[in-house]
Amino acid sequence: MTVLIVEHHDKPSDGEVGNAIRQAGVPIEVLWGEKGDPIPANADDYEALVIFGGAMAVDDEVRCPYIPELIRLIQDFGRTDKPVLGVCLGAQLVARAYGGKPILDGFFELGYCPVRLTEDGRDDPVVGHMVSDQAIFQWHTDHFTLPPGAVHLATGDDHPYQCFKIGRATYGVQFHFEVTRDTVEYWIATGIDKVTEHHPEFIAALPEQFDNHLEPVKQFCHTAVRNWLALR
Repeated sequence: MTVLIVEHHDKPSDGEVGNAIRQAGVPIEVLWGEKGDPIPANADDYEALVIFGGAMAVDDEVRCPYIPELIRLIQDFGRTDKPVLGVCLGAQLVARAYGGKPILDGFFELGYCPVRLTEDGRDDPVVGHMVSDQAIFQWHTDHFTLPPGAVHLATGDDHPYQCFKIGRATYGVQFHFEVTRDTVEYWIATGIDKVTEHHPEFIAALPEQFDNHLEPVKQFCHTAVRNWLALR
């Protein structure tokens, strides 16, 4: 069966997560939210679900009227114990699906920032291999409260809930471990005003950040995705 990927805009952002899934030989079907692709009624035709990030807010149902249906789909994957992975906005949608509250327009966390496993995270089968203070790419202002019953797996300096899970196989990651160099450069080109306003030093520092962190995060991402696929 197939992994369903939800993209919100018109440009692929699956990056290293998509590469890891394809390298595992697992078929992918992509659903484009803002293009109006219909949200499946349930999880029956899929093995797993991945929801990526986007420029919209988690509660922006005017721009994205499909959000309530997507939340119901997240819940159905959880109900049937099929793996879910939410990245950035995707993590916020997973949190909302299970009772977490959105925190909008906060500090603009940008660039490679240290992420640390909690005690529960160190024992987790998906992300427990992460090295201490792993620097992982961030690009977000919105965040969330931890849903009731969630297991807190990783934290950061500016936003505490960097990774969590619900039940056995539903994961949310606030960080962008999927990004490639091309992804980041495209985001900068489309968001240059915001970047220079809030982090004027970022662009000059980025080449060194890529040299130091791009490959280790890729390795972490691929191992985590393989571990996550093993939950099917």
